[in-house]
Amino acid sequence: MLRDPTQTPPELRAAPTVAAMNKTTVLLDAGSVLIDETTLEEFICVLIVELVQTEDASYTAQDYWSDTKEAILRFCPSIPRYVLWKRCGGRAEKYQDLLTRYTQAMRESRPPLELHEEMEDEIPALAGVFRLVLAGQYGNEVYDLLARYDLARLFANRLSQQDFGITKPDPRYLAQIADRSGVRTDECIMVGDRIDKDVIPGKQNGMGTVFVRTGIYRIQEPRTLEEAPDITMEGLSGLAEEVIKRWRC
Repeated sequence: MLRDPTQTPPELRAAPTVAAMNKTTVLLDAGSVLIDETTLEEFICVLIVELVQTEDASYTAQDYWSDTKEAILRFCPSIPRYVLWKRCGGRAEKYQDLLTRYTQAMRESRPPLELHEEMEDEIPALAGVFRLVLAGQYGNEVYDLLARYDLARLFANRLSQQDFGITKPDPRYLAQIADRSGVRTDECIMVGDRIDKDVIPGKQNGMGTVFVRTGIYRIQEPRTLEEAPDITMEGLSGLAEEVIKRWRC
């Protein structure tokens, strides 16, 4: 029988304990929580349009944002992959060619990372109560960005996507991060900007969950009660206050 994907896999279920509600650790997503991806999203739009136009000269930025909305509401893990696959008509060879060119351009020309200005205050406020751990899909360059603001020292370790062979939305990714951080999953709170890649795997691991509507994924909504986050915020200001009030007061 097929397993309901919204339910916690048996191998991730923690034994119920009195301490299960004692949250000690906040897992912070990188994209659109720590990092302001506005400039990056604009760069990706231009890049994808240029690539698709090699197949369809009439393709525009408006078409790209329409495809992006479609991908977001379908809970597609990767917007660029979704758009390139859709617009190359499902031709595997062409898709691989466009994806390779996209990946190379991102590696060579991606704009520098920018910190959300609100997080200059929210990170220290959270670190005063919880252990902080990165749980995003960026590499070690995130810590270089945090170090420029004297914030990297507030994180419990330097784990990044580069340390794991799997990634979100696989719930085992968050489970491995918790394990490598020396905590149980039910001691953690996952803070992210996506229902599909942050809230759902967080809930599958028994974590507290916070959905922040900060980037292009702000239009996502839970499809069932089981996917609903514990806290939904319309921005990052006041994040620490809300998390502390919910789990430590």
